[in-house]
Amino acid sequence: MRHEKLALALVAAAIPTSFAGYALAKRVVDTFDAGPPTFELSGRPLGGAKPASPTAAHLAGSRIAALADGAVVIDADSGALIRTDKVGKAAGSLAIGRDAGLLAYDAAAKLAYVADRRGDRIAVVSIGDTLAITASWKTPVEPFGVALTPDKKQLLVTTIADRTLVALDTATGREAWRRQLGREPRGIAVSPDGTRALIAYLATGTVDQIDLVDRHHDAEHIALAAATPQRCRRCTSNTAEGFVRGAFTVAFMGDNQAVVPFQRETPVQEVGANENTGGYGGGFEPPVSHQIAFVGLAGGRATQVTAQIAEHQPRAVAWDQARDALYIAGLGSDTILQIKDASAIGIAAGATANLLASKDRCGPDGLAVAPDGLLYVWCAFTRSVARVDFISSRQPAVVHAPSLIASAMTAQQHDGMVLFHAATPQVSMRGAMACATCHPDGRADGLSWRIEKHALQTPILAGRVTGTGPFKWDGTDPDLKASMTSTMKRLGGMGLDPKQTDALGAYLELMPSVRAPSRDPAQVARGKALFDSAELGCRQCHDGAHYTDRERHTLSGTLDHVDTPSLHGLAASAPYFHDGSAATIESLLRDRGAVHGMASTEKLTNQQVADLTAFLETL
Repeated sequence: MRHEKLALALVAAAIPTSFAGYALAKRVVDTFDAGPPTFELSGRPLGGAKPASPTAAHLAGSRIAALADGAVVIDADSGALIRTDKVGKAAGSLAIGRDAGLLAYDAAAKLAYVADRRGDRIAVVSIGDTLAITASWKTPVEPFGVALTPDKKQLLVTTIADRTLVALDTATGREAWRRQLGREPRGIAVSPDGTRALIAYLATGTVDQIDLVDRHHDAEHIALAAATPQRCRRCTSNTAEGFVRGAFTVAFMGDNQAVVPFQRETPVQEVGANENTGGYGGGFEPPVSHQIAFVGLAGGRATQVTAQIAEHQPRAVAWDQARDALYIAGLGSDTILQIKDASAIGIAAGATANLLASKDRCGPDGLAVAPDGLLYVWCAFTRSVARVDFISSRQPAVVHAPSLIASAMTAQQHDGMVLFHAATPQVSMRGAMACATCHPDGRADGLSWRIEKHALQTPILAGRVTGTGPFKWDGTDPDLKASMTSTMKRLGGMGLDPKQTDALGAYLELMPSVRAPSRDPAQVARGKALFDSAELGCRQCHDGAHYTDRERHTLSGTLDHVDTPSLHGLAASAPYFHDGSAATIESLLRDRGAVHGMASTEKLTNQQVADLTAFLETL
């Protein structure tokens, strides 16, 4: 609270002492009335009088799985798969690959199925006194989410770049079938009865329901219904549209009820004379809240109820079926919320565990429930396992084990990684936002935000920072440090010191480029010839290693000047142009959204548009 009051005092001191200034100051003060609720349902619970019936073991992917005598974890930082004993000490490790995805564990066979995100494979690992890869199965580009079917005959895998769901036969590793997915798929879960799978997305606002009994049915796209969060007094943006983003994971509670944590973003809060031109969204309240959707799947039609929570960037969930307790971890807040009677009508908030250990942030990115009810937590920032006891007393007891493995980053880059995900008053007012809020996984939320009375698209960061300045949409920030400074001002935090600023910049420069999807090589070659042609002249501005001339240009649109953006990761950076007015690459090439004055593409044939699109998607 001390930081919040100081920030409020600084805001108030900057406002003129007129009646209008007083009203504005009062409005800012009102935003500090209350923080997000611990747990607040927006409607009636979906569950019945009794908890969900006992079902087959839940085998969805996570960063961590509980063993009979410890845990097995996959560390995305180092790329190591690590087995621990009961107290969280390392008992064996095996290299898989940096930025690894999730793992699924078959306790009976003692096999872990691990998504090697950069290696485009599933590593099948025997978990015993030693760890050993027994098989390596090829996947489409960039596997991430994994889940075993209850009969353990198939492993379902989501792939990010190729946007596919692929089913692999666990006896042979061969592909059994595949389905096309939407943008930015992440976690997947299979219902305990094996009849359906659910897939979470970062940027679509939906979860996909896949019928595993009759796969001829199209996927059902279930729109997640974000609840309007508690509003401050005197705010006028109650009807502002919110968008569901950042759904990293999904889990089942019984056969017919699932949970999906996400964040609600309101990119346009205020428009007109009263808007806040110095912040994101134009309003005076946090434009992001964190929520969890309870989705009912019985009866052939999905129903929903949503709860607002205080856990920032809820990236991991686990359901303790024996005790009907749901656990939700906030990566940015270092907290875990327990929800009691989670699948029943008596659902209610339980205890909250604080995972901060001295000055070190945990970064909970995986949860697993042991048979005795102890909760294992994967701390991504410290690369360690924490054990949390919610059962023995009202106040959860947290025990942190030592770090299991060294980070693959330098100390400076690692500090920047923690800052990138941190929800603190240093970064944003009241710690309501983090860099990762709008840039999950170093990418973009796919929205255009109201900033300084303009609609401005969220750019991706991964692979687009080094050697691409100047920055911002109009190119007014000459270097990365200037760009981070202006971003922090808009976030309204207390600010970072020079050492922290350098660390954050080092991490941003470390982010690898977005993986390109698979495309037909012949079509890509034809598209490249068009891109290189003098008739289109694309390379006049988009040339060099990063496909940018690093200049500012005057084009029609809402800005006087626009920066030439890098084209790296174009397949993952929709919508396009500074204002997001082109929803797809095809739209960019055909009608050019609200921006004109670049290449004359209106005479391109349908085949040429398809060829050029294929090439651009591989950059």
